[in-house]
Amino acid sequence: MDNMKSIFGLFVVFWFAFAFFELSFDREIFVSYTASEVADYDPDAGQPRLLPRAVTEYRVQQDSVVSRTGEYVSKYNDCTVFDSDNWTCTYSDESGTFGARRGEFFSRTNLEKFPHLKYLDEEETLSRFRYIMLQCRWDATGGIDAILCLFRPFMT
Repeated sequence: MDNMKSIFGLFVVFWFAFAFFELSFDREIFVSYTASEVADYDPDAGQPRLLPRAVTEYRVQQDSVVSRTGEYVSKYNDCTVFDSDNWTCTYSDESGTFGARRGEFFSRTNLEKFPHLKYLDEEETLSRFRYIMLQCRWDATGGIDAILCLFRPFMT
């Protein structure tokens, strides 16, 4: 029984360590965790207000940034880069800017030029831990899918 307690305790420690910290040692990669408002959100339905979006990795280079969301890769050349925690890029069509300031991701849409993109302003940037907890809340709404929460920090 003591072995089971030790294994469980070790699992909990690893779960929280992986949930809180981005365990990448590549200093040129910045990871963004975002969520958006649920369309037709009903607070009585028992679902979270936010829906997790895909995780995006940004590889910060000298004068450009390469983003990867799943298998989709984009390169942005209109960028000002200070370091991996402080950089800004503008989309080629000038529809907005995005980047990191002191390690916090931001994204701004040019609503004067592109008013139809207003929905993009409803995205929220989350910490890794808050993102994983949001995924777990969604897992819990699916019954048996709640088991996925046990593995979220290791898969995200």
